Amino acid sequence: MSDARRFAETATDLAWLYARYHEQVFHLALRYAAGDVAWAEDVTQDVFLGLLRLPRPLLAQESLEGWFYRVTTNRCLNKLRKEKFLRSTPIRWLLGTSPNERTPERDAIARDELGRAVMSLNALPARERVVFFMVHVDGKDQNETARILGYSKGYVSKLLKRAEHQLTAAGWKVQGHGG
Repeated sequence: MSDARRFAETATDLAWLYARYHEQVFHLALRYAAGDVAWAEDVTQDVFLGLLRLPRPLLAQESLEGWFYRVTTNRCLNKLRKEKFLRSTPIRWLLGTSPNERTPERDAIARDELGRAVMSLNALPARERVVFFMVHVDGKDQNETARILGYSKGYVSKLLKRAEHQLTAAGWKVQGHGG
């Protein structure tokens, strides 16, 4: 097969994958980015550029949802690890207030709380953090989380319990998880 034909087929595959999974990847990255669109776009671009390094048979699979979820989550966690601080703070979400109720004092308290929360979450080992986010932030149940990550449900449950225990020990109230 000529290089030109191989390139054309790869470009077609990538265009199809981008059209199908771009929104899912971007929105997942946006949640990790606390609403920072540029940050999420960088991660999304990185995920799709990573497709160029994949063997062609993987690109031909019917559903790559789990692969995209894992890769996007890992890229986000790696990016968060490298950054010393977060530029965007979801103050309204954290305080549960409307923009009209915001004050400089509340914003300062929210930044403090968010910083403590992020530190507690970043202290979790990567696997526990991913499972915690999938269940508590993304709303996936343990069976779906296990399927996506390629783990047993028992292992997912163990990782989730460890994460919840560590966060509770750090002073955070963690509500029950999906079964």
